[in-house]
Amino acid sequence: MYAPLILQSCSKVTETFDYLSFLPLQTVQGLLKAVQPLLKISMSMRDSLILVLRKALFASQLDARKSAVAGFLLLLKNFKVLGSLPSSQCTQSIGVTQVHVDVHSRYSAVANETFCLEIIDSLKRCLGQQADVRLMLYEGFYDVLRRNSQLASSIMQTLFSQLKQFYEPEPDLLPPLKLGACVLTQGSQTFLQEPLGHLLSCIQHCLAWYKSRVVPLQQGDEGEEEQEEEELYHELDDMLESITIRMIKSELEDFELDKSADFSQNNNVGIKNNICASLVMGVCEVLMEYNFSISNFSKSKSEEILSLFMCYKKFSDILSEKAGKGKAKMASKASDSLLSMKFVSDLLTALFRDSIQSHEESLSVLRSSSEFMHYALNVALQKVQQLTRTGCVSGPDGQNPDRIFQHLCDITRVLFWRYTSIPTSVEESAKKEKGKSISLLCLEALQKTFSAVLQFYQPKVQQFLQALDVMSTEEEEAGVTVTQRASFQIRQFQFVQMLSWTSKICKEHSQEDASFCKSLMSLFFSLHVLYKSPVTLLRDLSQDIHGQLGDIDQDVEIEKTDHFAIVNLRTAAPTVCLLVLSQAEKVLEEVDWLITKIKGSVNQETLSDEMTPEDASSQAVPPTVHIEKAITMQLGTLVTFFHELVQTALPSGSCVDTLLKDLSKIYSTLTAFVKYYLQVCQSSRRIPNTVEKLVKLSGSHLTPVCYSFISYVQNKSSNNPKCPEKEKAAVSKSMAKVLRETKPIPNLVFAIEQYEKFLIQLSKKSKVKIFFITTPIYCWKESSQLCGRQHS
Repeated sequence: MYAPLILQSCSKVTETFDYLSFLPLQTVQGLLKAVQPLLKISMSMRDSLILVLRKALFASQLDARKSAVAGFLLLLKNFKVLGSLPSSQCTQSIGVTQVHVDVHSRYSAVANETFCLEIIDSLKRCLGQQADVRLMLYEGFYDVLRRNSQLASSIMQTLFSQLKQFYEPEPDLLPPLKLGACVLTQGSQTFLQEPLGHLLSCIQHCLAWYKSRVVPLQQGDEGEEEQEEEELYHELDDMLESITIRMIKSELEDFELDKSADFSQNNNVGIKNNICASLVMGVCEVLMEYNFSISNFSKSKSEEILSLFMCYKKFSDILSEKAGKGKAKMASKASDSLLSMKFVSDLLTALFRDSIQSHEESLSVLRSSSEFMHYALNVALQKVQQLTRTGCVSGPDGQNPDRIFQHLCDITRVLFWRYTSIPTSVEESAKKEKGKSISLLCLEALQKTFSAVLQFYQPKVQQFLQALDVMSTEEEEAGVTVTQRASFQIRQFQFVQMLSWTSKICKEHSQEDASFCKSLMSLFFSLHVLYKSPVTLLRDLSQDIHGQLGDIDQDVEIEKTDHFAIVNLRTAAPTVCLLVLSQAEKVLEEVDWLITKIKGSVNQETLSDEMTPEDASSQAVPPTVHIEKAITMQLGTLVTFFHELVQTALPSGSCVDTLLKDLSKIYSTLTAFVKYYLQVCQSSRRIPNTVEKLVKLSGSHLTPVCYSFISYVQNKSSNNPKCPEKEKAAVSKSMAKVLRETKPIPNLVFAIEQYEKFLIQLSKKSKVKIFFITTPIYCWKESSQLCGRQHS
């Protein structure tokens, strides 16, 4: 309704165009968006703007040239070659009879095409300007292509011509790109001239758009122009494929950028090497995204992606190492990842949530590299931080709020599922590399995504939470909502601080009061088990107990550990010892429950083996795999826990009695786990390597020392000194204690024999040598006679 008034004051609007060169880029973009509808119905206003933009395109100020590029890109997106705006759309807010405008000269399809091609010709001159101007052009071309598809041929031809300047056509020449031509040195200054990674990124996204939108609509009969266009796309595909293969083959020396190269920031050579290394990293990232988009989950493409990542990592490590020695890192836009936010979302979904069997072989290649998994999460975190900092992200659709919000929802959904579904104990037990764990990175990224949504999309919070609602079948049946799951996580985070304080007291303060120690350690355990599995904590405490009480072999000197200062001579036994044994018993009960739960799934696996290949291919990877891995990790850590305690010179009494009973329980649990794999062998699955390692660990670290501990208990009970007549009551009490302590020994012996018996069966059935016979017979008769029980 206000448009007629503005058009009547057309000269005033036109006058503002003269100041575009002096306005900030964001202001220019906002102004041009506001007047865009008027430009389509007022030729005089449009012509005035074109003159101003062409003049600004060659201004001495960099910001003026960037404003000109932004203006031209906006015009290309809105003046569609397919035809002018329909009359109905023009007259919705502007009456034809109400204003004096050039309605009769509404632009025809031919006029629009000529107009847009003239703009593209003008923009081609920007390809000889500074890197910032070229970068803006590359980032804008993809949006133009999507909004004005008839310009695809001209845009792709422009990009193709630009890439040929830096491409080595010889198929055996390494490296495949002319990095030196991308860097310009003028006098004492060296700077980036061609943002090669952004050029390749623009090309690969345009190719992906062409394959997904244009190719499916093509008919059998193609004209000459369509054939030429298709040949251009095929040639670009071939170039990207050649660059991929040769980048993988290239060594650091091929780029003249090995570790001996100069990377200092105080001379031209060092600055140039930094820029070239950043260019290589950007090219590797673009090629990773390109190959993933065309991979169709093939194993060979996944291997190429991982090889490209290793190339990326080489240069990243060099820059990190050199930056650590230098003063400051080079500030450059190339430091931001060139992966698009959509690709980051798709990649995380594939890595963490894709369970389609036909994808397993390909994705297992990427999942096998923890460094690649960490890299994907770090890029996601970087994208969210960039959004929080600037309000947009780099790459395609980086300034489209709706698409950014959708990608945020997708990324957060995957991170939320990964953090709440995979046991932290499994990750910690398997962790070998330094740095943050995957769970911690997920948690950090979750915090950033929630902050970004509250900052930029507060009206859409409900929609955001609904998008995260990825419940399991059990949660759906129980009616659990994502809000309830989030509330649970928040409550969990609140007591993490309490857990941290309690842990700090136990680690740093030595307390000899047994009652206080028991209360504090009980609180510590009750908090810890709500946060994660206590098996690692139990192992550390067992080492402290062993160090304080000494070894059952008096000739062995134990190096004391100091994980927890609260464990000392007064508190180690029985206070702390009984507490840790009680917690170990609870863990074994949980593991027994898990084993019972997964036994029911074995029959389903056997049934799936009888399906047709078509049916089997649609089945997901058995969900028990993660549970089996968790059980193995728990039992492995518990074996090391008992390995410490059975070598500890425990005092007679409840500690010895409880330890012998718990040893019987862990062997019973190990036996149940072996029986489970006897059932698994009936299906097509094999015994995992981790289970083989668990069996070897129990055979080498637990069973032999169990027998040594039995001998220690027997010898200790048989060495009681003779007492005078008046101390008969005390002797009687002492003998009762001895009988009570030695009574569990035959049960332990029987549990070990049962474990080894079923190991032999599993070894025969799986045809894998995984059993260890370590049973010394000499102690059975002694233990049986001492307890008044004959053991067969």
